[in-house]
Amino acid sequence: MPQQFDVLIVGAGPAGCTAGVLLAKAGLSVCLVEKDVFPRFKIGESLLPAGNSVLRRIGVWDKMDEAGFIRKYGGEFVSSDGSSRLNNIFSDGLIEGMDYTYQVERSRFDQLMLDNARDHGCTIKQPCKVVDSTLADGYWQASLVSSGEADRVTSEVRARWLLDGSGRTAFYGKREQLAKDTLPYPKRLAVYSHFEGVKRLPSKERGGNIIITRLKDGWFWSIPLDKDKTSVGVVSRKRQSEWKNREFSLENFFFSQVERSSYLGELLADATPVDAFRATGDYSYSFTDYAFPQAVLLGDAAGFIDPVFSSGVYLAMRSAEMASDAIILAHQQQRRLSARECANYTRALKKNVRVMRDLIEIYYDNGKFPVFMAPTSKNKLFRAVNSIVAGNTSPGFAVWWRFKLFLLICKINKHYRLAPDQTLA
Repeated sequence: MPQQFDVLIVGAGPAGCTAGVLLAKAGLSVCLVEKDVFPRFKIGESLLPAGNSVLRRIGVWDKMDEAGFIRKYGGEFVSSDGSSRLNNIFSDGLIEGMDYTYQVERSRFDQLMLDNARDHGCTIKQPCKVVDSTLADGYWQASLVSSGEADRVTSEVRARWLLDGSGRTAFYGKREQLAKDTLPYPKRLAVYSHFEGVKRLPSKERGGNIIITRLKDGWFWSIPLDKDKTSVGVVSRKRQSEWKNREFSLENFFFSQVERSSYLGELLADATPVDAFRATGDYSYSFTDYAFPQAVLLGDAAGFIDPVFSSGVYLAMRSAEMASDAIILAHQQQRRLSARECANYTRALKKNVRVMRDLIEIYYDNGKFPVFMAPTSKNKLFRAVNSIVAGNTSPGFAVWWRFKLFLLICKINKHYRLAPDQTLA
């Protein structure tokens, strides 16, 4: 007989574990299914202060310092030759209580989140994957396969609700062949690894900051994970001819991009990779609908945008919070999600994503980027921008109108130079 649960969650990353804890705290029985063995390598290691409230709500915030994660007080944006620098300090924003967050090695952070879900009563099936799911008579019937069992179904789960927290695997979206939005972004790829010996910024307050170095057609990140280890990666346009070449090497490509920037050359002069080079490509997408009467897409399973402003984990947890609140209400009233609730969830999450997309599109636009790198205190304009960079994707009026003015100035700068040009290699 199938095991009975109120909620089946596919994927035990930050989105799945956040939803699992919130639903379990509301009295629902939750089954989390995760295909990977933890701890495991995962990219996306920089959090945003806007997610701190979610970490507090699920009981993880007080464990972050104890876990040894580095505090992140802001982000530093640097031109390719190092001649121009913007230090975005979270505490300079217009929203109080978002002074800092953390850089997290995902293998440890995800394990912390999973242990927290287990402590709150979630049933964990790992390593295990969902190979089939069918909705009949108001319940999901899912077939599970444990690791090492090939295609032999090892258990069945029956649940009222299905949440997809499978990340870019997009379990539900691909299985149901959901329609996708058209995004105006070229194909890009990221190549990355962990290093030792990467130079850090001076002082305790700046030493934990992410450093983002702009190239003409891409950018590098440098994220301190502990006293020795740093995550470094490059995001670049995907060149089909180059990648299909049999002699292509991820490591050679990475260092060829480093050579384009004198600042990066100095930053990595004494660095040594301590892990394999990995690549992620063609990663920007969004399904048209994120919610259905008894199924909801969370985080990257709903859509993924460029990671330049480190919004991935925050949006994953925020979407899980929104979805859980909606499901808890519907479950208590013994009904499915209404068409309006489904539309509202999709609209609200896309609105949050749209704010980050506005920043991303400015960062990549060589005509708008100079405005971002030329902060002004007039009208508290860049204090509002700081608040957006910190992840305030549902801004109140005080931030909203200033951010809209900032976007307008960026648009004008493409035709009438208001800010000094940046040196981009």
